[in-house]
Amino acid sequence: MGTQALTHQMIARESAKMLVEKNNVVTSINTTRSKEFGEEINGYKKGDTVKIMVPPMPVSFSGANFAGDRFANAPSVSETYVNLVVDQQYHVPLTFTAKEKKLDLTDFSKRFLSPAMNSLSSKVNAYLLKSMYLQTPNVVGTWGTIPGTRPPWRAAASVLDNHLAPEADRCAHFSTDANDALAETNVTLFHTSDEIRGEFSKNAVGMFAGLEFYKQLALPTHTNGPGSGLVVAGTGNQGATLAIDDTKGDTRTALVVLSKGTIFTLAGVFETHPITGEATTRLRQFLVTTDYRRGEYGVTIYPSIVLTSATTIGTVTALPKDRTALTIVGAPSTAAVQNLVYHEDAFATAFVPLPVLANCDGYTATVKGISVRVMSFGDGKADVEHTRIDVLFGTPVAVRPDHACRVTQ
Repeated sequence: MGTQALTHQMIARESAKMLVEKNNVVTSINTTRSKEFGEEINGYKKGDTVKIMVPPMPVSFSGANFAGDRFANAPSVSETYVNLVVDQQYHVPLTFTAKEKKLDLTDFSKRFLSPAMNSLSSKVNAYLLKSMYLQTPNVVGTWGTIPGTRPPWRAAASVLDNHLAPEADRCAHFSTDANDALAETNVTLFHTSDEIRGEFSKNAVGMFAGLEFYKQLALPTHTNGPGSGLVVAGTGNQGATLAIDDTKGDTRTALVVLSKGTIFTLAGVFETHPITGEATTRLRQFLVTTDYRRGEYGVTIYPSIVLTSATTIGTVTALPKDRTALTIVGAPSTAAVQNLVYHEDAFATAFVPLPVLANCDGYTATVKGISVRVMSFGDGKADVEHTRIDVLFGTPVAVRPDHACRVTQ
């Protein structure tokens, strides 16, 4: 029997399968939104958008009277939404001869496809992780210290608990340094049970504190801006913008004082319970959502500053007082690797099929919601074929930001 030439369908299906197997970030976040971009085949392009609805948290009332007052109407319950934009297209190029296309799929995968998909997967992984950390408003751990003991990871799991994230489908993406440190510091603790010892001994990756651990080589690094001595300006600050006084420290105009992704707390401003709105003893952490430059009106933050009322579940126990200092996580102008812990539905993305262009041969395959296009165009004079393997996907959006937590190191 003669050797069967590889087809684009065979290569595309194998590529999609490899991407799913190699990319443990893609498989740990919600990718079901691909279906919401429509049903037509080969109808997607960069810039397409879908709205992801975020269910509201209805307010509960006590007593027999409707909504707490027999003359009142129920508070309006409206969904909010976030936009998921298909804005990222990555590809890896391949060039091979007609002779190499005669290889069987196993040999071809080993020699050409596996290295190519490793490269593509690493690129996608790094982008997803960076995008997600920039939208994560919680952090635990010690800046500049590798989280090589169990407490930081338990603390991250507790953050998810406190914000009512479901207990199933949680994961932790951690650095090789953290993996090595955990293996070293915990090996003697797990001496009586081979099953438990296997969690981190020999640098194995497994379950701990309800988290499934994945070792990552491309975790993002956050760099704080040079801002110091920053204080709240005025009283009555509410909403997603916090007015601050930035006149101390470096006075260069337009200098990025607080970088996007920076987290800070405010004395006297505590978290509330996400359902009851009652006060907790935990300071609310605020995420800087856009670079803040000296002289601007205010810093944009998540969550918005909202007080609990009879009809609203607030995010904080009190408004920040005038001249309250911003306590920033980490030292100014320093950098730290950000490990990431989250629930599967904290973030959403979509990998959607790309069309095969006119006068090209190709195929788009989808495996577990992840679409990969393989497309070729030949060079008859040189007897070679150029092939590109593409993915088109959306920058992850935070659907439930508080269901994620960074573990700094």
